[in-house]
Amino acid sequence: MYFTSGLLLTLLGKLPRPQSYWVAYSGGLDSSVLLDALAARRSELAAPLHAVHVHHGLHADADAWEAHCLARCAALAVPCVAQRVTIPAAAGTSPEARARIARYATFARVLPPRALLLTAHQRDDQAETLLLQLLRGAGPAGLAAAAPLAPRGDGWLARPLLGWDRAALRDYALRRGLTWLEDPSNAEVA
Repeated sequence: MYFTSGLLLTLLGKLPRPQSYWVAYSGGLDSSVLLDALAARRSELAAPLHAVHVHHGLHADADAWEAHCLARCAALAVPCVAQRVTIPAAAGTSPEARARIARYATFARVLPPRALLLTAHQRDDQAETLLLQLLRGAGPAGLAAAAPLAPRGDGWLARPLLGWDRAALRDYALRRGLTWLEDPSNAEVA
């Protein structure tokens, strides 16, 4: 399906009305598209738009990624909160899993009441997650797809891009002349 900011706003109009919108902004393709589409139509949003970037310190370029995200948000006039986290070593879990836990703990700490946290998970992410869960031998609960909307403390977590694949988001990014970060770990085969 073709991605447009208008379709995204129509989808957001069906969600609970928050006191603020917060894009979980990594600087990658998906979150760059989400941030750009919302910033382009911010006057039509039901509440103010913000971004939050979590610096995990797991990659040598993490400082540059944070600088990119802060600069892009400044160019879009979107307030951005950047938070640095320490990822402790733990046997039996991957650094990525520990980073995800730290990221969501940061969101819980930083976001104000009745906020809508928007993550840029898209259709291809769903397929990858399902495949990984199958390979790990997950049961029915582990095979459930990520919900498009879920409660998050006294606010919500929404994944409004689940209806689009990476190709549609890339097409939007190229049409809009966006630049984004490429995390080399995304190209690694597990």
